[in-house]
Parts: sequence; C-alpha cells; structure tokens
Amino acid sequence: MVSEAGDVQSFLAQQHPFNHLTESLLDFVSTNVLVAFSKSGSEIPLSTTVQNEKIPGIIIVRSGSLEIRSHKGELIDRLSSGDYLVPEVLSGGEGHNPQVLVLEDCLYYELSNYAYQSLKSSSQEFSSLSAPDSTHHSAGGEASNIKQSAIQSSGQSTYLNQYIKETMTNSVVCAEQTISIREAAQLMTEHRITSLLIMDSDKLVGIITDRDFRSRVLSKSVPDTKSISHVMTHEPMCIDEHSRLHDAQLKMMSAGIHHLPVLRDEKPVGVISLSDILRANNIEPLSLAKDINSAASVDELSVAAEGVPDLVVKLIERDARAVEVGEIITSFADAITRRLLLLAEEKFGTKPCDYAWLAFGSQARQELMLGSDQDNALILPDGLSDTDTSYFKEFCEFVNAGLDKCGMPYCPGEIMASNDKWRLSFSDWCECFSTWIEEPSPKALMFSSIFFDMRHIAGDSKLTENLQDYVLSRAKNNTIFLAFMSENSLLHSPPLGFFKTFVLENDGDHNHTLDLKIRGTIPIVDAARNYALSASIAELNTVARLKVIEKAGLMSNEMAGSLVDAHEFIAGIRLQAQAEQYRLQIKIDNHLDPVKLSPLVRHQLKAAFHQVRDAQAAMKVRFSGGLL
Repeated sequence: MVSEAGDVQSFLAQQHPFNHLTESLLDFVSTNVLVAFSKSGSEIPLSTTVQNEKIPGIIIVRSGSLEIRSHKGELIDRLSSGDYLVPEVLSGGEGHNPQVLVLEDCLYYELSNYAYQSLKSSSQEFSSLSAPDSTHHSAGGEASNIKQSAIQSSGQSTYLNQYIKETMTNSVVCAEQTISIREAAQLMTEHRITSLLIMDSDKLVGIITDRDFRSRVLSKSVPDTKSISHVMTHEPMCIDEHSRLHDAQLKMMSAGIHHLPVLRDEKPVGVISLSDILRANNIEPLSLAKDINSAASVDELSVAAEGVPDLVVKLIERDARAVEVGEIITSFADAITRRLLLLAEEKFGTKPCDYAWLAFGSQARQELMLGSDQDNALILPDGLSDTDTSYFKEFCEFVNAGLDKCGMPYCPGEIMASNDKWRLSFSDWCECFSTWIEEPSPKALMFSSIFFDMRHIAGDSKLTENLQDYVLSRAKNNTIFLAFMSENSLLHSPPLGFFKTFVLENDGDHNHTLDLKIRGTIPIVDAARNYALSASIAELNTVARLKVIEKAGLMSNEMAGSLVDAHEFIAGIRLQAQAEQYRLQIKIDNHLDPVKLSPLVRHQLKAAFHQVRDAQAAMKVRFSGGLL
C-alpha cells in the first residue's frame, strides 16, 4: 500500500540525509515510497521485491525497532525511528546476507531502488552512502565495516563531520621567506586575504596573519624593510585536507590561533580560518575559546567559562558523538588551565624554574564530561630551594582556586597541585610510581588507576615525557602489578543481574539508578589501561587505546570493536542525561533512572554491559597468571 505522500514527505524532511534534498526531490521520493509493517520476531528479507526490483534502495524506520546481525549471528547494529539501512551495501554476497530482525512492531518505508539510484546521481549525500568496495564482504563479514557503510543514524549530519576541503579557502597565496614585511602586506592587500603562507622553495616554513602585523610589527615598531621571517610564525600548526572540521576546531581552540594551513601530500593547498568554521558551524565554540584565551583576570575567565556547558548541551542536542564532545570539553579545560597558569605568573612574578603541569584521569584521556572535577599535579626539577617551593605552593593554590571558579570543582580526594603530596620533584615522582608498581597495595592500586593516565598541559614537556617513559618501562611485563590492577578493575562490574535485569544503586540520593560512570565507562577505561600498560602503549584516550591494542594483536578485532561501540553508547547516554540535568538546572552527576529510557535503549544498554562483562572475563584470564 502506497503511503500518503504528504505524511511521508513531512517525516523524511526532518531526517538525514533526506533533509538535504530540495522540495522537488522530496516530492519525488515521497511518491516512490512503499509503506510496510512487520511484527516483532519476524525478519525483513533483503531479497524483498519492490516494483519488480530485487531489493528496495533504502529502508527507513518510521516506528518500532530493527536489529541487524551478520550471517554468523554477530550483532551489527540496532535501528529505531529515523534510522535507515541501504540493502545493496548491507548485502554480503550469496549465502552471506546479514539478517534484518524486527525487535519491536515496526512500521517502515521502502524507497524503490530506481528512486535511490536517481538520488545517487543528483545528490552528494546519497552518492556517498555506498563506498565502491562496500558491496562485497568476505565470508567473515566484518560487522564494523557493514555498520559504517550500510547503516546510518539520523544524528550523523552534524557540522563536526564536515571535511576541511569542503570549507577551506582554496585560493592559497604563498610568498618566499626572503620578501620584506612591506611586500608581504602589499601582497595580502592585493589578494584581499587575512593570512599569507611563507615558503622556502617548496617547503612551508611559516605563516603571517593580520593579527601578527598588529601585534608583532605595528605595536613593536618593527621596520617594514625587515624580512618577513623576523615576524612570521615559524613551523605553523597545519592540518590535512581530509581531516574534519572537528579536528581543525580542536587545534585552534587548543593553540588559540585563527588560521590553519591545509596540506595535501605535505604541500599547502588552502587555509582554513576561524571565520570559515564559524560560518559552517552556526555556533561559536571558537569564539568562546577566544574569550578564554584573552581573559585578563580570573573573573573574566570564569565569565567566559560559563558558556561551556551551554555550548556542550547544544552539541549533544545536535547528536555529536560522545568522543567528540569529550574532546571539546577537554580542550576548553586545557585552555582555561593554560590561561590560569599565565595569570599566575603575572601575579607571582616570573617562575624561578621550569615545571610541568599534568592532568590526570578523564582530562588526561580527553574524556571530560559535564560536572567533572579537577585532577592535576606539578612536576618540578630536583634540588629546589625553600623559596622556590614557597613560590609554587602559592602558584598552584591560585590555579586550583581558579579552576574551581571556572566550573571545575576541587577534587574530593585532593588530587591537585596545591596539595604538597602532588607537587613533587621529578625524582620523587619516580619514587612514587616505583612504589605503587612494586608494592601494589589497595591504596597504591587506587592511585595507579588515576595517575597512570597522565597528560602534559603546560610547562617543560621534557619533564612529562621522561616521567611517562619511566612509568611505562617499569610497568611493562610486571605480571604481579598487572594482575593486581586487573583484579582491582573487576571491582567496577557492569550493573547486570540474573534474568537480564539491571542491578541498581542503593545509596540514598541515587537510589534505584544506574551509575553510568563507575559501572559503565570506567570498566572499559580500566581494561584499556591495563592492556596498554602491559605493552608500554603511550596512547591515553580510551577509544584510541583500544584501536592501538587491537592493531598490536593484544585483543581480538571483535572484542576491541565491541568495547569501542559500548564506550561510545554508554558515554552518549551519560551525556544526554547530563544535558537533561543541565536544562532542568539540577546538580549534574552520572546517575540515570533506567525507567526513563525507551525499551529499545534499555535493550541496547544491557547488550553494551554484556560486552563489557565479557571483556572483563577475558582480561582476568589474560592477567591473572601474575597472582599464581
């Protein structure tokens, strides 16, 4: 039965990628759609005949839910309202077609293959739905490949997924480093550009911007006859044209810059600017970063930081991926920390010696979420005087207080640089880590789960690199320490009971809720850390760690992929719950009443927890030998 075109059209107009179509194309789609209904427990065969064609072009879920499993029964994905799949891409060849199973009574639309092929020839969004090599899969049928190429969610059309090459300024203008400041200014005026790339033959060696002319030339009264190399930014930060706007945004936010040269095969082909990204985003993450980087006082900085939660909630509402939101929140936290360190030096005078400011835990892993507290420390050179020690005590107290005022609360466990215990010389830090590794007491294991995820934020990076190298070398192949770390991480078990039920918290304020951090993402974080320590893997981000671990052959492709998906899914639910708490102006935490979830999401969450529990069992087998 053909649906009423108006109803179909109004629904599809709100779903990606149909929301990119013109009104005439939407009208064409709606007249080439068949409405279908399947009961729970049935299967939608991929060989369905539609208008004498072997399979439909696209299947779009209107209501209910579907489950996609490989021909071996492996779970690929679950789809709900607004999600869709492309059968020709999902097809695995004769005998290898995945199954499309109906979880809940499902009303769905089948777009004819004729209409789909027509859209592919007229719309970039539809032409990119199927990669040339995605229609044939090996007998193994890798679920991750099928999932990425054949199954799409309505939330994937965020600005974060746009590519640099689609947004950058293509008319790149370059000049040799031997030209004068005046010649560079004339060249920029002639071409009406705000940045000029500086070359040494065919090698990019610098960049000069309008802002540089104001801050480095005019304000310093530098003669315009001098070479441009005297005032340009040497060895500028760059980005590849195939990177996403998300990557450019993070680089700009982190470094406080407004222009990035874009490279193709190491050669400049364009420039992407703050203005380019703002136009593409239609929101202002970089403007917020600019306010943070230019704040002249803690009060100004705290006012700028007030915009972070609101921006994050907008990203969550736009269905940005959890890993990307975590990176953005962390970039703001890093920028606020660096600004506070500069303000501290202005307040207390020039630092008496080098130092390294470290972040631990979720900030180190670039996985911060709303409401996260601060975990940080300071590495100092050996042999400090009492005067130097006194300087850094006040210095760190100022920075920690500033972070608290900017929305990063004091650590309840006092893991902060203002605490004398965590403001140590390099040698003292080495001794701490050595003790934790060689004598893994319960307290040592607790510290290890925090301090072994460390990332350099500011100061002398050599101090941090040397400490990281020391820690990785001592932890690698220490089977007793790794076994204790594994046993300790099993204390954070997924909240699953018998009969496929959730085990809910029972602690008063959070009674009958799920702790999506302690029972959800932390077990995945712990597992990834343990595997990384066993092989001296320096990567910190959990998803990135799992990918390196998989590539190193320490974990199967299936398990690593499942943990990546589980981490993204659980973190996504956690972020959505936090966004709701923010909108309701209640305290942000990591707890969620599962009753608030739809039956489909509860089903998916249980499946994710099962994946985590399986991974913990495998980890115990791998590392428990150290206790024998």
